Amino acid sequence: MIRTGIHLAMMAAVAGLLTACGSDNIASNKFEKATTECEGEAAAGRFVVHFNDGRSQVVTAASKQEFLDGFVTDNLSTIEYAEHDFRVRMKVEPLSTIPRSTAVNNWGVTRVEADALWSQGVTGDGVTVAVIDSGMDFTHPQLVARALKNPGEMGVDANGQDRATNGIDDDGNGFIDDAIGFDFHKSQPLKGDYNYHGSHVAGIIAAEHADTSAGARSYVQGVAPGARILPLAFLNEDGDGYISDAVTAIKYAVQRGARVINASWGGTMCSRSLRQMVYSLEKKGIVFVAAAGNDSSNVDYYPEYPASLNLGAQITVGATGEQNYRAEYSNYGAVSVHIFAPGTNIVSTVPGGLGTLSGTSMATPMVAGAAALLLSAEPTASPLQLRQALAASASKRSDYVNASQGRMNLHNALAELRRLLQP
Repeated sequence: MIRTGIHLAMMAAVAGLLTACGSDNIASNKFEKATTECEGEAAAGRFVVHFNDGRSQVVTAASKQEFLDGFVTDNLSTIEYAEHDFRVRMKVEPLSTIPRSTAVNNWGVTRVEADALWSQGVTGDGVTVAVIDSGMDFTHPQLVARALKNPGEMGVDANGQDRATNGIDDDGNGFIDDAIGFDFHKSQPLKGDYNYHGSHVAGIIAAEHADTSAGARSYVQGVAPGARILPLAFLNEDGDGYISDAVTAIKYAVQRGARVINASWGGTMCSRSLRQMVYSLEKKGIVFVAAAGNDSSNVDYYPEYPASLNLGAQITVGATGEQNYRAEYSNYGAVSVHIFAPGTNIVSTVPGGLGTLSGTSMATPMVAGAAALLLSAEPTASPLQLRQALAASASKRSDYVNASQGRMNLHNALAELRRLLQP
């Protein structure tokens, strides 16, 4: 993680957030200079170009100078700005698998009192949550009905071929055979999960069940079992991916109608592309839920992205353990981290079964699922109102170092949201 001193930029105006980290835009060549630390995170030979007409493109070159002297110079009049592409390197934690017949401890959904909303018939129906991660096992029995289908890529075409596999962009959205999500890592239809991280995250959000009370079961209880999951892969088997692919996935999620975006990943990057994309979500009413990270650090002072962006659409989530203390691995911050949620020893769906993982990656979908629940009950709520309702209804502790000084508790969250929505 970058150690750059006190992160005063987090207190700056939004205009400051939309410039490159610690640099000035050099108008003569349109290239966003990154800080020395961020240069180290740059993906060698990969550059992102944003054009004046709103298009973007990843360009490869042997070096930055070759890129500037070649592509940028040749297209100078049409380029708004260009920058390095950056890597995300997410540590894939060891997985503890669980036999299907074993009773599992759904302590997280129990602790946040998700059943306070289930018992009112609030389950997330009608809300799409985009899981931008490593993919998803959309054949899993608890996820198969929760995966969002693309009607334009379903059924048969004029030649009698299955639209999901005919190699044609049937709905004309620029993506071939995106019947269930898409794989932005390989630019191909989604085939499953590169590891298990995305499936685990998806199950925490929306693993299907019909319960109205939370507790031990032989299956996972998703926070919002009525929500739909849009699985979008950009991380590979080792948890590596490019920010450019994550940004493209976010743009796709917006096009497909996602109201909530789950980002259980992070890194040390100065990506103007990512900042602008997350910034744009607030006006669209889309909630961006980000993991605080697992370095036991204060991200107000030692920033990690997107956790430390602290933009209007964003809810950044740290993790607690079963004893309600902040998990020792969890990042924190009185400004940048908005709330904590259960993240340790969380059972969820994995390809072919169930498994347990720990991390802020697990706490984040707890909150993404909560956002889906609240939006299904009050679709007009803004991202800020959702964040305020979750903060006001949270269980407080003086030693919780986050903006709300709280751990998510849904018992009074809907009532609080409705109070905020009153004229």
